[in-house]
Amino acid sequence: MSVLDLEELSIVRQHLDTYLRRDVTVTLYTTSSTGIIIPGRECAACGPVQELLEEVVGLSPKLTLETVDYYTNQVDARERGIARIPGFTVGRQDNSRMRYFGMPTQRQMPVLVSALVRAAERSSPLKLETRRRIRRLGEDAHIQIFVTQDSEHCGDTAMAALAMAAESPKVTADVIEMGTFPNLIDLHKIRGVPATVINGRVSFTGAMSEALLLKQVLRATGEAEAGAEQIVDFSNEVTMLNMGARRAGTPIG
Repeated sequence: MSVLDLEELSIVRQHLDTYLRRDVTVTLYTTSSTGIIIPGRECAACGPVQELLEEVVGLSPKLTLETVDYYTNQVDARERGIARIPGFTVGRQDNSRMRYFGMPTQRQMPVLVSALVRAAERSSPLKLETRRRIRRLGEDAHIQIFVTQDSEHCGDTAMAALAMAAESPKVTADVIEMGTFPNLIDLHKIRGVPATVINGRVSFTGAMSEALLLKQVLRATGEAEAGAEQIVDFSNEVTMLNMGARRAGTPIG
């Protein structure tokens, strides 16, 4: 049974055909496919996430899905920043700075597609000043965006973080879907979504504009603050966001 319905598959395929410029590899860290469940290594979401990614990757010849057994490839997983499963990276072979943990359905589907597009294109939706500041970071920035599948407020913040990771080798972005990892709610003292944690020491609750996210990144890395606020423009993802709203059961107006 398909994870996405026919209309959703059509929307995603059209978006990928229009905006996917280069080959992109999605590397999924999951459990063994032998069917043998080892106590302590259960992963209820691993199968559904793999099924979803197989569907999406099958929509474009430019996409490739690689699956890696997390437990037999611990060193590789650690090097690529995979601390939990299911988790996957989006990018070319030498780039694992865009990572997603959990199930990217409903309102998170546009975030997945946006990451695929960001990894494949040379242009960026970020403002020129944002791109300049991100490229000149003196310290690495690890951005974690905690989201839920049905929140209408998470998409832009998550996509802005992923765009920053695509822009600069100094930035990594993790989008973490809380329904799959509820234990992280107490661990990170999350009171609402989206919740943003940068380098483990700067945290913010609520949707953020591009400029505000940049300001928090600069704060976390000890850089000077950004200038006047400008809203990030992800207009190319409007159709995808509408699809996510319909998937979440929200009327599309």
